[in-house]
Amino acid sequence: MIKEILWMDTTNYSLQNLTLSNLEKKMKEEHFDNNLIKDLIKILEQRIDKLGEKEFQNWLYHLDFKCPEEFQDESVTIKMYENSSSWIEEEIVKLEKEIKLSWEEQSEDLEEFHIKARKVQLVIRHRLYEVVLALL
Repeated sequence: MIKEILWMDTTNYSLQNLTLSNLEKKMKEEHFDNNLIKDLIKILEQRIDKLGEKEFQNWLYHLDFKCPEEFQDESVTIKMYENSSSWIEEEIVKLEKEIKLSWEEQSEDLEEFHIKARKVQLVIRHRLYEVVLALL
């Protein structure tokens, strides 16, 4: 699934669907943990306040498989892990099956982070990107 997403032609997409309400709705459809949805929406709301709607949509579209900068703060991501640990661990297992690599290999670029923060960042960058692509 991820391999197919990576090779999609995204040049003809409209960014108008990248709204907070659409993101939240899609995350619920994809069975994201409710605590994680609340945390993500709060962070994304702050980003919209900072950038404005159009720039936010452009920023989100170009996020690709990266985590928003707000997730560089380990205290934020560790708290998110603790609030949503069961869901995060389930998603780690799913990602390992989908990608056919261990979560450690998938997150080698995040090795400097605490294990809980690393897992949250890995799951968010994959699942948030999938939500964004689904909305385009």
